[in-house]
Amino acid sequence: PCGKEEWAPEGSESCFLRTVVFLTWHEPISWVLLAANTLLLLLVAGTAGLFAWHLDTPVVRSAGGRLCFFMLGSLAGGSCGLYGFFGEPTLATCLLRQGLFALGFAIFLSCLTIRSFQLVFIFKFSAKVPTFYQAWVQNHGPRLFVVISSMAQLLICVTWLAVWTPLPTREYQRFPQLVVLDCTEANSPGFMVAFAYNGLLSVSAFACSYLGKDLPENYNEAKCVTFSLLLNFVSWIGFFTTASVYQGKYLPAVNVLAALSSLSSGFSGYFLPKCYVILCRPDLNSTEHFQASIQD
Repeated sequence: PCGKEEWAPEGSESCFLRTVVFLTWHEPISWVLLAANTLLLLLVAGTAGLFAWHLDTPVVRSAGGRLCFFMLGSLAGGSCGLYGFFGEPTLATCLLRQGLFALGFAIFLSCLTIRSFQLVFIFKFSAKVPTFYQAWVQNHGPRLFVVISSMAQLLICVTWLAVWTPLPTREYQRFPQLVVLDCTEANSPGFMVAFAYNGLLSVSAFACSYLGKDLPENYNEAKCVTFSLLLNFVSWIGFFTTASVYQGKYLPAVNVLAALSSLSSGFSGYFLPKCYVILCRPDLNSTEHFQASIQD
């Protein structure tokens, strides 16, 4: 019989040390994912600077104004969490990597949901229920929704990390000749609840965006937001399908790819069209054009 850290082929009289494997920083697949994640962070930072420079223009105001910086910050926070998937797992990286992404993406989805709901409400229902609309505005309804929704995900993540604490683990059962280093987070109910909550927010954002499919052109983001949320759904369906049949060294890379697809699709679907108008079509970024679009 061999020790826990050893293995032997069938019929062998000698034991061999198992190979310890994890997703290292210097592998080609890691370089690609790290480059893509860093590029996303640079684009988020550049967009924040661009929006700050054009803060008083109609495009930025229609996108949410200062709320955009909160959305961009949440995307950056979720993106920073992805660096924890590379290198040998430690307690710190196991605690932060999934929780930071789940919380950051939840904040972004909360902002996206309330912004889409706000536009639909203003254009379609404010005249029908003026009392509710005034109460909604006077009591800071959008801010309250974002705070409550974000705090709910924060509470879920704190409970998850406290009760089902993700820990570095050495896995010996899957491959006889390997020791796979990973974190235990994917096996916990807290992990599933956090991602189910993000799924609920995604459905809410999708529904509110779809309701606004007939809004004036400058406020109609149904196509871009719908596409980005569909890509988000496909990414995570692909990840959970892969995780059900594969538990090897590159599963963290698949996780990073799914998370990066979600963050990139959210950023691209919401912010890139606005960046295009600001940089390439300044003639559309005027009060007169927006008023004409609304009247048409």
